[in-house]
Amino acid sequence: MSLLTPAEPQAPEPVAQPVTADLATTVADMRAVARWTLTATAAVGGLLLAGFPLAAVGKIHGRDDLFLAMGGLGLGVTGVSWAIWWTGEVLTPRFTTLRALEDRALGDLRTAIAAEPEAFFGPFGTTAAALDAACRTHATVAVRLTELLARTGDEQQRVSLAASVAAAHANLARATARRRHLVELIHAWQVRAALRRARVQTLVGSLLVVVGAVLFLFATGGK
Repeated sequence: MSLLTPAEPQAPEPVAQPVTADLATTVADMRAVARWTLTATAAVGGLLLAGFPLAAVGKIHGRDDLFLAMGGLGLGVTGVSWAIWWTGEVLTPRFTTLRALEDRALGDLRTAIAAEPEAFFGPFGTTAAALDAACRTHATVAVRLTELLARTGDEQQRVSLAASVAAAHANLARATARRRHLVELIHAWQVRAALRRARVQTLVGSLLVVVGAVLFLFATGGK
């Protein structure tokens, strides 16, 4: 297929691009929540490992109490480590592409896009693959028309080609803006999914800490 046909601007978009909060700020806020969670978890771990054992070590009598206390401490350390591990996943740098939209954790985002694809893709298709293909096509058209403009000597043709080059670059800018916004949205959803997983896993870790603390206190409380 020839790509030297004069480019024309895409038809006006019937639906505007969805309004979202500043995605970079949103991601930074979610990671700030993760850092706060790490700080709180570390504080609990410090209390468990430094405060309780030193205060109650003299109250441990017998092998059974010792094993129970050690088991309680082990559960507590495991709970703290578990929470820190999962929360740290939120802070891990991510390499995000359009393909990440297929991740299982982004199912709700895919549902929102499928319900109103024109709001996300505009006139550039109904899927992420079609949007990416449109970006590549418009980029190729713009390059080839620019090359043709540089070679032609006919003034009338130059005027026509100049208009086509401008239209091709306008189409490319609109398509790439859509793609960039979608990638940023996918990245924000990835961090959101990681934060939601971290919350659940932190709850599990907290339960382990509580059980461990109860076992330790039971072992040092006397019988």
